[in-house]
Amino acid sequence: MSTEGLTVDGLVAGYGRVQVVFDVSFTLEPGEMVAMVGRNGAGKTTTLAAIAGLRYGPGGGTVRIAERDVSTASPNEIVRAGIKLVPEGRRLFRDMSVLENLRLGAFTRRRTDRSKLGDDLDRVFDLFPALARDRHRTVLSLSGGQQQMVAVGQALMTKPRFMLLDEPMSGLAPALIDSMYDSFLALVGEGIGMLIVDQNIERVLETSSRFYVVDSGRVVLEGGSESGALANVTKIVLGSDRQREATLDQV
Repeated sequence: MSTEGLTVDGLVAGYGRVQVVFDVSFTLEPGEMVAMVGRNGAGKTTTLAAIAGLRYGPGGGTVRIAERDVSTASPNEIVRAGIKLVPEGRRLFRDMSVLENLRLGAFTRRRTDRSKLGDDLDRVFDLFPALARDRHRTVLSLSGGQQQMVAVGQALMTKPRFMLLDEPMSGLAPALIDSMYDSFLALVGEGIGMLIVDQNIERVLETSSRFYVVDSGRVVLEGGSESGALANVTKIVLGSDRQREATLDQV
């Protein structure tokens, strides 16, 4: 178990009586970018939601930040402890301004910590200059890429130690994807641990230091994102290994 990082051990989660995540374990250190990949329906989104306290059915396993067990904590308590989920689809208040959405990100912070709100807004605007220019525009009027910046900025306003990002590059143009990953690397350089779920396996492995492959609700492969990892990961995600095993069973 990490003495400073996020440690997930034997996570179990699902929706009502439907179990989706059976046994997921991984670690995430401060100042580290880690990829979580897998085919659609493998359990990645459910894993992130469960870690964030959004358990929709009987669950199990442990989630710890350093020595603190937050396995059964409420979502707000988990955010205060330092874990922030940025869900797929952004889920922003679209009729409200950029600035209003960012300020809402500080809602879970204690009153004594809200005195630094201006500094934290400046940090977001330094990271995403486009938001500084459009701070008074409604989120609905922004491009998809700008909306994703607002979602990340809102998460940063919670002062996270660890960020869980579910498909943050979905629908973004290639040039904007590069810019977003540059921003994420800057946050990693500040000491934030980032777990990123991305369907673009090659791109996320290129940027991350390590990876976990989730399949059928379990971690089936993990390792460093060095040269050669892409081929092994792709075999599992695209199903070529499962297809080969099925063919051998029929022989």
